[in-house]
Amino acid sequence: VGKAIGLGSEALWQRTMAQLPTYLDDDGLALYFPLQDSRRAQGSDSLTAHLLAVNQSVQALNPAWKLPAAERARMESGLIAFVEGRLERKFWSPRNDLDVRKLAAIAALARSGKARPAMLESISIAPQTWPTHALIDWLSILQQMPQLPDQPARQEEALQQLKTRL
Repeated sequence: VGKAIGLGSEALWQRTMAQLPTYLDDDGLALYFPLQDSRRAQGSDSLTAHLLAVNQSVQALNPAWKLPAAERARMESGLIAFVEGRLERKFWSPRNDLDVRKLAAIAALARSGKARPAMLESISIAPQTWPTHALIDWLSILQQMPQLPDQPARQEEALQQLKTRL
């Protein structure tokens, strides 16, 4: 996907999208490599969130560059299950990153209108402790979901936190 975008190659994008089903696990999460054999592979919530977010951005450049509807729906369903705690993925990290990963997933879902305020109940809202990329995801969520309680104040707080870091 990154190569197709970087090269601006619609043909490469279409070939990659044709192969996308082989890059999704049984739960709809994206894998870095296609399935090789019958063993149970576990896709990455982070990669899935990234692909959905990137897809929203590239469609602004070229509407033909979109994820196939069936695969996009599977990926969104997988992320919803992950955020709601029905699907668990554990990867090594030097610090507990579950909240940050869930935040990225919610941000990707918010871009397509699939996020719900209740999803945020599964994480601890602590923008001052998050890495900058998570703070940016939080801002994206706040921009996409104006119905959140105290949304204007939260957005101002997050913007101030980002300005402080920059």
